[in-house]
Amino acid sequence: VCGFDLLRCEGRSYVCDVNGWSFVKNSYKYYDDAACVLRKMFLEAKAPHLSSAIPPILPWKVNEPVQPTEGLTRQGSGLGTFGQSEELRCVIAVMRHGDRTPKQKVKLKVTEEKLLNLMLKYNGGRPRAETKLKSAVQLQDLLDATRILVPRSRPGRESDSEAEDFEH
Repeated sequence: VCGFDLLRCEGRSYVCDVNGWSFVKNSYKYYDDAACVLRKMFLEAKAPHLSSAIPPILPWKVNEPVQPTEGLTRQGSGLGTFGQSEELRCVIAVMRHGDRTPKQKVKLKVTEEKLLNLMLKYNGGRPRAETKLKSAVQLQDLLDATRILVPRSRPGRESDSEAEDFEH
């Protein structure tokens, strides 16, 4: 797993997409290795007295011979000698990535003719189920159309900064 996308909604986070899964999804070795690593982490965190007593490999793997892989060799990669062949199958990381603001997206279903015409404009005149507006010009057109359609809730409001007072 190379990464995942989070959807944040009502104060909670949900994984909505997993990236890089296809290269390991049919690999028993990946699941076995991940199970060993996770088991070791859990034992060290919750039962350190058992951590050294339980073997680090899965019980059903003890008598199976190690199968060489077709990956880079230590000799060929300049990392070691004796021609041993190794292949990286997984890297496990649990992390919190808190320095990036999530994308702000809004999905709307509209029936207002002015907004439908705007959607047609950005779909090349063809009706479609969905229209993505991303550029500054497109978003400004949407804002202008919305301002015409939605009257100000209180008289005397002149600045856009007060738009935060609107309830969604």
